[in-house]
Amino acid sequence: MKFTDSHIYYEILILFAVISFAEAFTGLYKSEKWSRNEWYINFAGLFLSSVITRPLSFLLSAYVLNYFFADYYNVFETVPLWAGVLITALLEDFTQYWWHRAAHTYTWLWKGHRVHHSAPEMSVFLTGRNSWVYLLLFPPRIVSTVLIFLGFGQAFLIGYFFKALIGISAHSSVRWDKPLYAIKWLHPVMWVLERTISTPATHHAHHAATDADGIGVINGNYGNMFFIWDMLFGTAKITRQFSEHIGLEDYQEEPWYVQLGYPLFKSKDARSELSK
Repeated sequence: MKFTDSHIYYEILILFAVISFAEAFTGLYKSEKWSRNEWYINFAGLFLSSVITRPLSFLLSAYVLNYFFADYYNVFETVPLWAGVLITALLEDFTQYWWHRAAHTYTWLWKGHRVHHSAPEMSVFLTGRNSWVYLLLFPPRIVSTVLIFLGFGQAFLIGYFFKALIGISAHSSVRWDKPLYAIKWLHPVMWVLERTISTPATHHAHHAATDADGIGVINGNYGNMFFIWDMLFGTAKITRQFSEHIGLEDYQEEPWYVQLGYPLFKSKDARSELSK
């Protein structure tokens, strides 16, 4: 069976819809924390990520590759599919780990990523919640285009589906891993799993409002698909617990267009990081 770009995105859309309905069924969106402004951020962020910055990044990268490196088009198309899936998944996610880590290191990039952490609760909608600066400069998308150009198209699409599956489920409020920790015969499996891929427990800790509870790790647990990067580079924290408070400890809920459009738009609230 040949996987196409549209086929994979339909699968991801269905996955997104199923998990978001599960979140709604558990009463997540009835919370007063989800103000109208927060919903504007969620939907505008998804639109910005999927309809504007992703195609723009792909087209610009593809143009450069075709203009300067046309001789390398499909040079790796004979690589076995299984190997291609592994290569593309590792390279793309490795790039995202360092970009994500940089966003928590450098102030200018943090201001572009901050909106991802301002959400009051965990939800699938966080997956598209980043500013235009963070998304337009997003190195993994450039790496993805290069891999597709070199002949890893089919492999990339398959790997990207699994990346979306892990990333969406790790951001979701549905804590699918929590009951599995209590099953004794699964202990060895879960020990390996939580050190290999991102789970709700490890990624929710990254979105905690504070580290003071001993669970949160705001500057750590950066992995999106693979948690192995955090294990290798010393940024991992595993507690199997969930923080009570998600979001930003000092949050003024700036307008949606400020959070997504900074520095083109700045906050009028002098207390905000986005006012400067």
